[in-house]
Amino acid sequence: MDDLKRRLLNDAEVGEGNIIRVDMFLNHCLDMDLIEHVGNALAKRFRGDKVTKVLTAESSGIAVACFVGRALDVPVIYAKKFQTGYIDPEVYSAETHSFSLEKSYTLRVSKRYLEEDDRVLLVDDILANGQSILGLAEIVSKARAEVAGVAVAIEKAMQDGGRVLRRMGFRVEALACVDRVENGTIILADD
Repeated sequence: MDDLKRRLLNDAEVGEGNIIRVDMFLNHCLDMDLIEHVGNALAKRFRGDKVTKVLTAESSGIAVACFVGRALDVPVIYAKKFQTGYIDPEVYSAETHSFSLEKSYTLRVSKRYLEEDDRVLLVDDILANGQSILGLAEIVSKARAEVAGVAVAIEKAMQDGGRVLRRMGFRVEALACVDRVENGTIILADD
């Protein structure tokens, strides 16, 4: 995914604590052509895996998840972080912590949208510590469904999320992998 890597190297900003900000093209101001290519590339990696649903967490992974779901021709569900009047009161839930926001959340998915025979692809924009993905996996488990894999646009290899998920037996696919940040410069892992 050369376009994503180029944007990551040229446009992303590194914030305090090595937070990589990609809001100018991936998760706030959306480069629709790029995100469509990202979605198609991630979907291609899971095309033969009988995925029945795509699941992401509110909110920065939604755009990528939508294009993955469209490419796989399956519904996309996003776990809500807040109980609202718009969500069924019967939900699967899991606690998760956002290190970048320094907040904990309860992720919620209506029980009517996940079934035992579902094979669910977990999707996010960035994989760092893996807490959101672990929360989503817990929700899938509570529904007695199966995780088909984890698909992310960017993996931060200098953090433990990808390693933890792979040790747990999850297939993790990332289009760009950040090996480290040196003096505010993003260094990608070799392909």
